[in-house]
Amino acid sequence: MPKRYIITGAPGTGKTSLIQALQANGYQCFSEISRKIILEQQQIKSNKTPWGNLPCFANLVYQQTIKELQLPIEKNTFVDRGLLDIIAYLKAKSHPIPEYLLDFPFKTHYASTVFLMPLWEEIYINDPQRPQSFPEAQCIHKHLIEVYQNFNFTIVVLPKTTLTKRVDFIRSVI
Repeated sequence: MPKRYIITGAPGTGKTSLIQALQANGYQCFSEISRKIILEQQQIKSNKTPWGNLPCFANLVYQQTIKELQLPIEKNTFVDRGLLDIIAYLKAKSHPIPEYLLDFPFKTHYASTVFLMPLWEEIYINDPQRPQSFPEAQCIHKHLIEVYQNFNFTIVVLPKTTLTKRVDFIRSVI
């Protein structure tokens, strides 16, 4: 049965580039829902962003992710962030975690192995949808690890190397 593998990590760690490399190698991939929502919210001048109204933003991400998870997959697929990332972001800002997230059947939808992009200051960049500082990224990174471990996912840290070698590494794991 095909699985959805989560590619997670703090902002600016190369998730989107890796997703693009996986797509170029024939894998089905889903791009980051958070970024799409941030762009939409910025266009309408809304504060429903990770640095604005995080709880409302988290709810928007949840709703869109549920729609995506209902799409059938025919082979192993990669997703740029999973629903557990929302919990990590909420924890990083000391927000309460909604019951709908705490009770969600994560392992029904995602493979139990998660690929974590390591913090890598040399490649870290900001953009209008990713304004977090490197120290903020470090905080998010810490919470991502904690949340995935608390929900009993196996975290595989990707090596700091080229995209080609990262794709090969993932192939060797799955």
